[in-house]
Amino acid sequence: MIFWIAPHLAFLVQWLRVLGMDVRLWDKEVIFGREEEEAVVQWDRYPLTLPHPGIRVFSLSASTREALLKEFFIKTGIRSDPSRMFKRCLRCNSLLTALNPEEAKSKWPDLPVYVFQTQKHFNWCDRCQQLFWAGTHVRNMIRTLEGWGVISTSNQT
Repeated sequence: MIFWIAPHLAFLVQWLRVLGMDVRLWDKEVIFGREEEEAVVQWDRYPLTLPHPGIRVFSLSASTREALLKEFFIKTGIRSDPSRMFKRCLRCNSLLTALNPEEAKSKWPDLPVYVFQTQKHFNWCDRCQQLFWAGTHVRNMIRTLEGWGVISTSNQT
């Protein structure tokens, strides 16, 4: 499902992409119905004037980032699944391609030696031409999401 996030909830876009959701920032010029299932996510304090009746809308009412993320999963009926994490580019929302170290080095010749020697899994964004790996920032994001109660290590496979 594609989720169009209201501009006043834009701070959720990257967190939802980290969690594997196909999320895009809503724009009043967006033409709905061109893609597979779509829905708008808005904050009930600032409801959007939507261009078409019948657009599926999820209105969130929480006031903190962590509560909004938890409410998103409750309202949409989607389970947060750690195995879906870090599969989308945080910049452009494209699906990432998994690479081994040799493939990563061929796409990104300036890959630091230490990273090449210590990492086994890499992800590549064809659209942005960016290489990603699980550095300390990934561990910190996982810890943050666990602390917020959005994911649980007991769910990881």
